Amino acid sequence: MQHRTVAGVCRETGKSMPLSKYGHNPEGSCAPVRSSPVVSSSLCVPTRYLLQKRRTASEVVVFSLFKRSRSGNCRVGVALGDGSFALAIVNRETEGKPFLQHCAVQTHKADAVGALKTTLDKLGVSRAKACVVIDGDDYQIVQVEAPEVLPSEMRAAIRWRLRDALNFSVDEAAVDVFEIPDPVRRTQQKMLFAVAARDSAIQRISAVVKPASKGFEAVDIPELCLRNISALLPQDAKGVAMLALGENFAQLVLTRQGTLYLTRRIDTTRRFSPHTQESGADIDPASLALELQRSLDYYESQYDQTPIGDLVVAPADDRARVLAEGLRNETSLRVQVLDVREILSVYKTGEFATDWPTLIALGAALRTDTTEP
Repeated sequence: MQHRTVAGVCRETGKSMPLSKYGHNPEGSCAPVRSSPVVSSSLCVPTRYLLQKRRTASEVVVFSLFKRSRSGNCRVGVALGDGSFALAIVNRETEGKPFLQHCAVQTHKADAVGALKTTLDKLGVSRAKACVVIDGDDYQIVQVEAPEVLPSEMRAAIRWRLRDALNFSVDEAAVDVFEIPDPVRRTQQKMLFAVAARDSAIQRISAVVKPASKGFEAVDIPELCLRNISALLPQDAKGVAMLALGENFAQLVLTRQGTLYLTRRIDTTRRFSPHTQESGADIDPASLALELQRSLDYYESQYDQTPIGDLVVAPADDRARVLAEGLRNETSLRVQVLDVREILSVYKTGEFATDWPTLIALGAALRTDTTEP
């Protein structure tokens, strides 16, 4: 998996560090880090700039990246995989908790379009608004200085600044930009975060989902899908950390009152303890606790927020439960494993997010944005 390149921040000086493609250097706290914090504003508020991709053959994809959804009660979230797809359906028709109607992984032999269409038809949601999550290899998040240009010139200015910051050509990418919450040091240059997604990935997603779903209207990234889940947690009112476990990584998101303040992808294949070098070893709670504390310190100092005291580990599987117990011993945080039933009404036993694909599909189905850019 390619690692997305972002700008780091020196913990000692508070100054922004240059973009880097290199890994963590334990010998210096100001060294560029591969999994530096990424900060964004909540997409529940209007985004100032929405940058469309250039006109290419992929212009057949009529859906803007991260398009804001119109009002509606039922939403479908999809995460495509090799020979399978995760599908979540959330209904908000009733007051109170959103209703989780379906959340599961469906397998297929070859015809992804046919399998998805059959499943959506069977569940009666082929016309429901659908959001699809893009894979981590197909996009990058980059911190850029806000250009001092007219809104009509913002598209070209951001694209120009991304030319040397991506692992793929910006001319072959769809680009979206969202603002960063203001830091404590207001003398710093105004920054934005740009998300660039491969045109080829948008085309591939569209080729599968568009024929199967009449309501397909949005593409989202995993970080914001996790934000949607974290924002429903009761701890979000004062600030909460959510750690979602993928196959070889852990995605950290910090939210407060529905706003995503920080997200960071941590490589869990790296071992810091000599006792965890053996093949197949579990995630080392001690090393992960250190990475968590660094991110929490950054959040507090950069945004002058009160300390976060709660950590929720997801999805709800055995690995999460073992890791949660280890982190309770290594940190002073109140650590729990995500229980979907605390934030959603569930149709039946077993309709839970129990792995990474179903977790991000659920997050995609929880989109509530109602403002068009």
